[in-house]
Amino acid sequence: MALKKTTLQQIIESIQAKFNLSAQAENTHYQQMPAFQLKLFIEQAIQKHKPLSLCLTDLEGHEFVATGFISKNKNNDQIFTVADLYGGISHLIMFAQIKYVKIVNFS
Repeated sequence: MALKKTTLQQIIESIQAKFNLSAQAENTHYQQMPAFQLKLFIEQAIQKHKPLSLCLTDLEGHEFVATGFISKNKNNDQIFTVADLYGGISHLIMFAQIKYVKIVNFS
C-alpha cells in the first residue's frame, strides 16, 4: 500500500510540475521583436493562411495576446485585423502595437 501511495504521489507531483511549467510559459513577457522580423512573419502568415499568436501592447503599455488569422488593411499597410480562430472576436490593431509574433501549432 505504501508503494502505491508513493507512486501516486509521484504522478501527482509530475502533473503539477508540468502544469506549473505551462502556466509560467503563458505568463512570460516577450521581448520586442525587430520590425523587419515582424513584417516577414506576418507576410508569411498572410500568404500561407497560418494562425498566429501575437503579443500586443495597448496605449498604457499593458500586454495581451490575440490568437487567430491576420489580414492586412487594403488602404493602410500599418493596420491589421486578427480574426479569432473560431470566428468569434476580431481585433483591429496597428503595427506599432505588435510586440511578438509566433505561429500557432496544433499538435
